[in-house]
Amino acid sequence: MNLNLEAYIQRKMSRFLDGPETFQFNALRNGTQRKYRSSSLALFAWFIGITRLFLSPVGFYLLPVVAMLVAYASVAMDAPMRFMVLIFLAVFLVELSLGFWYRPRVDLVRLMPDRVRAKSTFKVHFILRNRRKFPAWDLCADPFNYSSGLTIEKHAAVGVLPPRAEVKLESVVYAKRRGRYLIYTTRVESRFPFNLIKWSCRWRSDARLLAVYPAFTSLSKFTLPLGARNQAEGMARYSKIGESMELMGVRDYRDGDDIRRIDWPGTARLGSFVVKEFEEDELKRIALVTDTYVPPVKFWKLHRTPRESEHLEAALELTAALAEYLSRGEAAVELFAVGPEVHRLETGRGTTSFDAVCDILSGIDASPVPALAQLEADVFRDLSEVGGAVVVLIGDDDDRRKFVEKLRESGVSLRVFLITDEPAADLPPDWFALSPKAVRTGMVREL
Repeated sequence: MNLNLEAYIQRKMSRFLDGPETFQFNALRNGTQRKYRSSSLALFAWFIGITRLFLSPVGFYLLPVVAMLVAYASVAMDAPMRFMVLIFLAVFLVELSLGFWYRPRVDLVRLMPDRVRAKSTFKVHFILRNRRKFPAWDLCADPFNYSSGLTIEKHAAVGVLPPRAEVKLESVVYAKRRGRYLIYTTRVESRFPFNLIKWSCRWRSDARLLAVYPAFTSLSKFTLPLGARNQAEGMARYSKIGESMELMGVRDYRDGDDIRRIDWPGTARLGSFVVKEFEEDELKRIALVTDTYVPPVKFWKLHRTPRESEHLEAALELTAALAEYLSRGEAAVELFAVGPEVHRLETGRGTTSFDAVCDILSGIDASPVPALAQLEADVFRDLSEVGGAVVVLIGDDDDRRKFVEKLRESGVSLRVFLITDEPAADLPPDWFALSPKAVRTGMVREL
């Protein structure tokens, strides 16, 4: 019983420290690198978040003015001042009564993409249906910005929604930066009649995550490492359902066969299970290794990892461009994003595989510690078995050079790209230096 109570308290405390879903602080984000979250900051976030739910900006700034007038009128005998207080009180009562009478009660449906590109706009579609016998006035769907990295440029709003009527709306959102964002539950609010108090309703079960992947520029040409090995069983291991493969025929079902390849018309005709056989292509296996180590910035005696690093963002954009190029060809990508945790993904070819890469890249944070030289033995062994690898580095030091040499000694054919503003004079001749500005402005199209 005590353990259940303790776990319950911990869950509630964690939820409190997360802050309200409609007013998020990056400092309260429950990430792997953030060990301490301020309860005072969380309390401030909850105060602002709850206040914004019930008061419009006009009402929020007008409230302290009215409070001071009431305090002054309670001690002063000036009749005009008390008359102003009575006017404010009358307006508030009318706002409260009319707003409550016409408060929105609508069915909500929100349609939005699972992932979007950074530095681009996308549309969010809404379907609203009024459940009441009274019209709903001044409706706005999802009135708050989803996050500091997602700005609503055009709100989905309608002046009046007749009784039992349905309307389709859309908003336009700009994705400013890469990341994974918690999208709060769908909410519709009304500020009728005087834009002082908000009346809202929401759909409680559709909170979700939105992946904003790097804003990369597609490559028109890329030379694969010479040692990329073929994976004979590549189609069986990597290919997704729906890819077109040449049908060779059918055969009897064997234990271990994929039940999705059962030929049901043939099974019904013969009276026993038969499966389809396809001609399996060979896929080249390419390891894509991305370095995420960004040295902490020293501020007096504090060490803080930058929230956004130009070099890291350029490296992730280059990684996305490489993965997108390889997904178009005959290569299976094995992604290794190396940080405190190794984000590893095995993909095939096609847009489905590239979508999985985008989901991984959208959630990568800068690593506060160098991790390339600390890869676990089994991960390094799997990496060396691929035969061909593309390594994207965001710095040049002894640990990174040792990692590259260790891969080369394992028989891996390499292509190494270094994101740097000023390459070192003793840069290895087979390393290719790219400036972060060139990558992020789309100047890199052939490698």
